[in-house]
Amino acid sequence: MLKINIITLLILYSHLYLSAQNKFENTPYWEENFCNKERIDTTYWSYVLGMRGQESEYYTDNIKNIHIKRGKLVIRALNEKKGKALCTSGRIHTQGKVSFLYGKLEIKAKCPTGKGIWPAIWMIPEKWSLPFGEIDIMEYIDCWNSQKYQINVHVETKENGEKVRKMYPKMVNANVNKYHIYTLEWYKDKLIFLLDNKIYYTFHKEEGKPWPFDKPYYLILNVAYGGWGGTCGIDESIFPCEMKVDWIKYYKLKE
Repeated sequence: MLKINIITLLILYSHLYLSAQNKFENTPYWEENFCNKERIDTTYWSYVLGMRGQESEYYTDNIKNIHIKRGKLVIRALNEKKGKALCTSGRIHTQGKVSFLYGKLEIKAKCPTGKGIWPAIWMIPEKWSLPFGEIDIMEYIDCWNSQKYQINVHVETKENGEKVRKMYPKMVNANVNKYHIYTLEWYKDKLIFLLDNKIYYTFHKEEGKPWPFDKPYYLILNVAYGGWGGTCGIDESIFPCEMKVDWIKYYKLKE
């Protein structure tokens, strides 16, 4: 009887998930297959240049750091010192060019590992305002020994006149050195995160009050070094380090 019940529950879960999938349009509203010869398509993407925060990389638009090869985006961190930076790397985003509000976003990618390296696939709002949200679909630091990555949801508000940022992280077992499909399903009342079409984390509106995920966001892809990425040390012998992105697809949520 127990075996039958388990099978029944699995079938019910499958039907419920497939029903949820039907909430999205069948055809991607936007997709990026990186078909340009060498350079990114600036119709969709912009470069970030220089250093950011307490990190130790210098972002460039040099083809050595960001290029397209055999239909894949390559973001490469190199052992090139520039000013205070210990390496050069790449960071691109879709702000002002492609924005997302609800729907399903899929990214097929593989990421570098090594002490100090910090690859990330993440999203923030097109325009800054409180409450502010950040959606980290995938980020990796070497404290996790190539065996895990982190999903994280940030909610920043003002309490008693002070900015307060709360984080809601979730660890997922996976070797990010291999290609995976990282998925965000964004509903009006929840965020669902999947890896290779399997649900690993659901963040509900009740947890993230005041809810900041009701405005357009843009996508960021980067390979950082140091800062929080160096929590478990840095190693300058790990370079070059490459993030490769095969494709990105965005499906709108049906009205």
